Amino acid sequence: MSHKRVVIGVATVDGCYFLESDVGRGEWVRRGPYLSGESVNSLRYDVHSGSLYAATLTEGVFVSRDLGGAWKLSSRGLHVRKAWTIGVDPHKEGRLYVGTQYGHLFRSDDSGASWVEVTSLYDAPHRMEWGVDWGMGTLGLAIHTVKFDHEREGRFYIIASGNGVYRTDDDGESWKPLRSGLLEGCQAFNQRSQAGAGGGESLETHLRTVHKCAHKIALSGRDPSRLYQQNHCGVYSSQNSGEAWYDRSPDDEHRHGFGITVTDDDTVYTVPAYQGICGEHNSCVRGELKVYRGRRGGGVWEALGAGLPRSVHTCVLRDALSSDSLEPPGVYFGTTSGEVFASVDGGDSWRRLLGGVSRIQGVESFVVD
Repeated sequence: MSHKRVVIGVATVDGCYFLESDVGRGEWVRRGPYLSGESVNSLRYDVHSGSLYAATLTEGVFVSRDLGGAWKLSSRGLHVRKAWTIGVDPHKEGRLYVGTQYGHLFRSDDSGASWVEVTSLYDAPHRMEWGVDWGMGTLGLAIHTVKFDHEREGRFYIIASGNGVYRTDDDGESWKPLRSGLLEGCQAFNQRSQAGAGGGESLETHLRTVHKCAHKIALSGRDPSRLYQQNHCGVYSSQNSGEAWYDRSPDDEHRHGFGITVTDDDTVYTVPAYQGICGEHNSCVRGELKVYRGRRGGGVWEALGAGLPRSVHTCVLRDALSSDSLEPPGVYFGTTSGEVFASVDGGDSWRRLLGGVSRIQGVESFVVD
């Protein structure tokens, strides 16, 4: 009998929660809240040490050695405490990276006990275009994503909001922007192009301003040279570690979204959202909460909504969509209206696991012994 457990970590603007089940994923037990009062943006589990890390927008990094029961502040050396994401290096025990506001990246070689800034990022191509911060959207300038190639040591990816995906092949000593094949601007397919309130900039101008705004990337577990990206203008895939990107978007109305995840059979999942005007930005398209499933790496798309609510005003943020490594894979997401949904049949049906909590910013699923 397997003693493995599936854990879903739920990061909210007011602490975090955990949902646990056996590998059958039929019954779930809720724990939490923990870290009450902290705006937890994302959670990351280290399979080597069993440690759990929380990136918060309030105090930086927290660490738990008991799967979230007790937490300790772990931000020594972070001179920016608004932390968006944490990456765990699968090749070097104890090495972590944290991305923060204002485009900073920090590294730890002692499991988060201390941090030093990765200053090579100041010399990254196009860095002078980044500025200090920018006012579009809710994020501003931040390193919000760190993803590792699990086969090639020294290679990982970051996303600088508004400036796209970068790759390093030498543990962060140098950086390469990965923009080939991406649109230099995009039409808002599900919004009117009009001036903002008070004669502000038009939607078209807004989209051209943020055309390099990559929202999330996911690496294939089967072949990490295959990447998938959800950005402001659509869903893209790369077969060569980001050297070139190809448009794999669903229909025009459902191109835009925030989170993206890929299961081990190279099935891609996204949750579309309106693009454009703030009155409807960050809301599911036409009030229908649907997950889009792209089989064969996004070659064929299907809209999935069985068990999901209709006529809602909610959104799934960039860190709030996740999948596990079991067979069949589980897919999980959380919404800005404080609900968590799960599917263990490839998205054909969904059930609500959690509700009534604060705005959900991140969902992390992992399997523990």
